[in-house]
Amino acid sequence: MGRKKVLTKKEIYNVTGHLLREEGLKGVHFKKLAQKLEVGRSTLYEYFRNRDDLLLAYMKSLMDDMNEQVDRIDPNLPPNKKLYELLVIILHHAEIHQIDHMIKELQSSNKHAAMFYKNELDVDLMKTYENMMDWIEESKETGIWSEQVDSALIGDLIFHAIMFPNRKRMGVEALADQLFRLIEKGVSLDS
Repeated sequence: MGRKKVLTKKEIYNVTGHLLREEGLKGVHFKKLAQKLEVGRSTLYEYFRNRDDLLLAYMKSLMDDMNEQVDRIDPNLPPNKKLYELLVIILHHAEIHQIDHMIKELQSSNKHAAMFYKNELDVDLMKTYENMMDWIEESKETGIWSEQVDSALIGDLIFHAIMFPNRKRMGVEALADQLFRLIEKGVSLDS
């Protein structure tokens, strides 16, 4: 009998994320995950009770990763540079906006865990949103940005960039660069 393959949760999450991006929520099931990871389905049950538990843990992992990256933004950067860093992080975590929809579908097997993660996501996103709005106001107060543009509009552009379909076509860095240039300079030739 051969030795059993040991997986890390990171390996499982990577394949889960790939399947979610390629096939959506319905494309993620233990049979397909086991094939991609080259293990038996029973191996996955050693890590997660079922698909919904895996998906909830995956979503929590995404949220934690995003929060860790936001917390590592250098507090000594000028506020507009902090906002640029935040925009890149948000674009790299585009799957976060799908979580709300996924949680609604996952409530069948573990409603309490699903609601816990949804509430946690809402708290985390509000914290990130508040940081972003503080940095926008600081950019205006220090004269880096004009007071004339509505702060909430700037925040919407940054926060909702996660849903821009051009992210895939352009790539995260190119989209972040162009969007941020648009925010800071506009589209006029004389800017």
